[in-house]
Amino acid sequence: MYMKGRVRLGVVAAMVVATITLAFSGFAGAANILPKVTTGTPVVGGTLKIVGSGDVDHLDTCCAYYTTTYELMRMVSRQLLSYKAGYSAKDQGTPVPDLASSYSISPNGLTYTFHIRQGVMWDTPTGPRQVTSQDEVRGIMRLCNPIQGAPPIAYWTGNIVGMASYCKAFEAITVPTSAAAQVQALNQFYATHSISGLTTPDSSTVVFHLIHPSSDFLNILAMPMSSPVPVEENQYVPASATLAQNFISDGPYTITSYTPNVSYTLARNPYWKQSTDPIRHQYFDNVSITMGESPTTVQQQLQTGQADMEWDTTVPTSLVPGLVASHNPNFAADFFGGITYLVFNMKSTADGGALRKVKVRQALQYCVNKQHLVQVTGGPAINQPINQILPPAMTIGYKKINPYPSPNNQGNPAKCKSMLKAAGYPHGITLTLAYANNPPMPAQAVALQADMAKGGVHIKFNEQPTQGAYFDFLETPHNLSKWDLAFGAWFPDWTGNGAATYFSPLFDGRGYAAGSTDYGDYNDATVNSYIDAAENTSSLKVAAQNWQKADQYVMEKDPGWVPLLNQALPQFIGANVVHPIYVPFIGGFDPTNLWVK
Repeated sequence: MYMKGRVRLGVVAAMVVATITLAFSGFAGAANILPKVTTGTPVVGGTLKIVGSGDVDHLDTCCAYYTTTYELMRMVSRQLLSYKAGYSAKDQGTPVPDLASSYSISPNGLTYTFHIRQGVMWDTPTGPRQVTSQDEVRGIMRLCNPIQGAPPIAYWTGNIVGMASYCKAFEAITVPTSAAAQVQALNQFYATHSISGLTTPDSSTVVFHLIHPSSDFLNILAMPMSSPVPVEENQYVPASATLAQNFISDGPYTITSYTPNVSYTLARNPYWKQSTDPIRHQYFDNVSITMGESPTTVQQQLQTGQADMEWDTTVPTSLVPGLVASHNPNFAADFFGGITYLVFNMKSTADGGALRKVKVRQALQYCVNKQHLVQVTGGPAINQPINQILPPAMTIGYKKINPYPSPNNQGNPAKCKSMLKAAGYPHGITLTLAYANNPPMPAQAVALQADMAKGGVHIKFNEQPTQGAYFDFLETPHNLSKWDLAFGAWFPDWTGNGAATYFSPLFDGRGYAAGSTDYGDYNDATVNSYIDAAENTSSLKVAAQNWQKADQYVMEKDPGWVPLLNQALPQFIGANVVHPIYVPFIGGFDPTNLWVK
């Protein structure tokens, strides 16, 4: 798996695993490839068969963050807001009411009031029970539990009044060792603490009070981590195996059996009603999820109709050119915002601190042959060169720029060399590149080394043994002395209005510390001001303007990266599936809006 950060990742390892060269006649790689949405009368009944390799990260909404988990949560968990299945930009990037029947935002942008639909039920062991505003508050209160909290907790602490202090107090409690004692300690904290910015005027109304106006708070509430939680789940340790065996659903399906890393079985939730759910459907009697399969086996089952959907794998890259050339109607590649980039170590001391000079970082933009990287990373069907931070899927903030143009994005080594000379390096510079010994990074490293040498940049290697070790290495501050350049990869938490999910974690250096995904310790006051202006407004127009300014500034005035590739996940839908709709938010096809022949 070659992706990392504030993203939702399962074992989607095959996305960029090949180092072969692919060539497609007449295919530019710039457009999404998606199956046509067919019409007709839905087929009701039967079993949806999903196959894959590994399991979810956590079967608990407090910390559900893999694409795999999002696919499962789509079937068993609902949020105040969610995304409709549809191919319009509005459907893909704009949250609409889900659990909420309606909502309102105060004129000053500081108060969000939601009214919960009547008739939305939990499938509790004792029978159906209405989802309430208190359940929503309970879900938010669990996000910063000290046992297994939400990875991007700043989404909530940075917006909701009183949540930062609440979480600080939660973090300070003593966590016992036994499960029973942990449950008791957590419930004692819940009973004696509250979040001042969360109020419930009645059982069907929840009010969020914000610290400042927010351009993306609705998107945050659409994340599975913002889901309500029934009181029964506080009987278990968060994200524990015991809770997973007792997960309570309010979606169209309920989990009837679960063997970790082996299988799930889902059945119709008898308490779910179509009239209360504008987002999902309940076409199947059952859903079967089988794990432990290889990507090749998964692909064979999909193409022969033995399986309907893939779980956490992607199409083996060697098969991509044939599927593209034959225009296979079940092949999909959606550019929903994944990027690969080359990050600069802003604390580098190589060649007297060459990378600390803006003119050197500008010169290096011309030393990279992005078309070469496209070829060694799986080819143009799933990769396209990118010349800025924000990809086109970020419709709020994206404005196409190309500050360092070169013919066919193949670089301009002569210009790189001349700019380095003008910056005081007539004999070039020597830099150390960090990368993981996981495909495609080794092939990318070799390609980068060869291409940069033409511009006078001599690359030495610092290879880390695994992807996990690699990102741990980058996120450890004292390792900044051991590398100058490094590959990064990122997927957004949502499309459309998702610019914050790039700039905040990757460029805001004000919170740089161990574990930071701002790997090179980039910190620029101007960029930080654009981030604040974009996030602390309720106006999407104002946010978009500031994200555009941030993008242009980071590329032109104070480069923090060399953007490399805009990437798609090569996926496949089963031969018998009808009406598949790709939903970028879950990173795959919506299992609640398709049926099988």
